[in-house]
Amino acid sequence: MLENELDSIKKNFSKYLESLGLSAKTHKNYRSDLQHFTGWVILKVRSFGSYVETLTEVVPFLSNDLTVEYKNYLLENSVPDKTINRRLSTLRHLSRYLLSTGMIDSDFMNGIENATKVKKAKSTIDPIISEFRSFLEEEKVSPNTIKNYLSDIHQFLVWLETNNHAQHTN
Repeated sequence: MLENELDSIKKNFSKYLESLGLSAKTHKNYRSDLQHFTGWVILKVRSFGSYVETLTEVVPFLSNDLTVEYKNYLLENSVPDKTINRRLSTLRHLSRYLLSTGMIDSDFMNGIENATKVKKAKSTIDPIISEFRSFLEEEKVSPNTIKNYLSDIHQFLVWLETNNHAQHTN
């Protein structure tokens, strides 16, 4: 069977987008964004140990934390802010669609803000990360492993900052 035959959510979401009267270009971009997210989220859910093949199968796993991780993934990979924000807009539409059909009962995009052009000042931790990178290079660690280690550290720091911010706002 073709993926589209298996993935009713993707097909029905596309019809939902058509009903919004979006321009052909916007509709095309949203479909592309959904395809990108679907590929990422399928790999992510598989890393949890659940074998999924379609967006429809991923729906039970959709959460705010997963969306934050996707946004961080886009930021870490230097995706332009404009593209990140369009992809987040696509996911906001997806969340509204899934809520309207009763397939989910909470908005997984709640509180997810757009990427901004305002860059945070480099923290005092950056020199430590640079030293760690240099150490790994001196130890002849593979470039892929270095990239993964640094990505893990960055994700941890983002998580730490997010949780620290959440604790101060509660």
